[in-house]
Amino acid sequence: MSLKLIDFFKYYDETKPTHVAAVGLFSKALSAELKQQNCAWVTKYRGGNAFGGTVDLHKFFEFFSGRNANHVAGVELLQNSLPKELLLDTADWVEKYREKPTIPNVLPVPYYNQVDNYRDAHRTCNSSACAMCLEYFKPGTLVGSKGDDAYVKKVFAIGDTTDHSVQTKVLSSYGIKSHFSYNLSFADLDRELAAGKPVIIGILHRGSLSNPTGGHMVVVIGKRGSDYIINDPYGTLNDGYTSAVANGKQTVYTKGVLQRRWCPGGNDGWGRIFDCPAPTKK
Repeated sequence: MSLKLIDFFKYYDETKPTHVAAVGLFSKALSAELKQQNCAWVTKYRGGNAFGGTVDLHKFFEFFSGRNANHVAGVELLQNSLPKELLLDTADWVEKYREKPTIPNVLPVPYYNQVDNYRDAHRTCNSSACAMCLEYFKPGTLVGSKGDDAYVKKVFAIGDTTDHSVQTKVLSSYGIKSHFSYNLSFADLDRELAAGKPVIIGILHRGSLSNPTGGHMVVVIGKRGSDYIINDPYGTLNDGYTSAVANGKQTVYTKGVLQRRWCPGGNDGWGRIFDCPAPTKK
């Protein structure tokens, strides 16, 4: 049975390496005529505009909108022009598109605890979490086991540790671009981890699972099965933060727990995404 090309356009995600690679394979498989700026499907996609030269197919996938009649009609024209073997489950580009990215078991994010912070140790989880990620992206920036104190001082110099915009500014001062979001999902965690990047998330760390309370920032650094590996600067949620704080290093929080404490609505998780490439391996 022939696949619908428009579905691949609809769900294309330029942040997924497998999707980008798949479109590259698809482009190579197309005839030269179907990659010309003035061919029928390209002209229709652009609403009648025709140019010279060869198209970059990635751009057509990236900017596709199912609400744009020209886009839809253009993709339909392209599908009707393709050899049948390019729209089978066994096509190389289709298999690559559907390939699930490999998520590393754990990223080597250093661990800082908040308990030994020089001030406000009970409420500087956000700063310690950001400091861990800073040191991951730029190793050697913060020195020693209490290196997060240097970061915490910068935070309090311009504002408060609980202010996410302040954290964004301090990270930026070190050359690390990031943004805070209020509508993340588990798919966002998996995408970032697959790209080699940790995610700072805000969880309700107190109360029962049926009635969670509180507010605490931790770092997602890996995945084990369907569960997530966490650097928690205050210890571990698994024992109610009653044991040694060092147990917060690479502690595992189940997806079931995080569904209730981080993302109860499915896509309403709070967290910090890093808008910079993962550090290169040496």
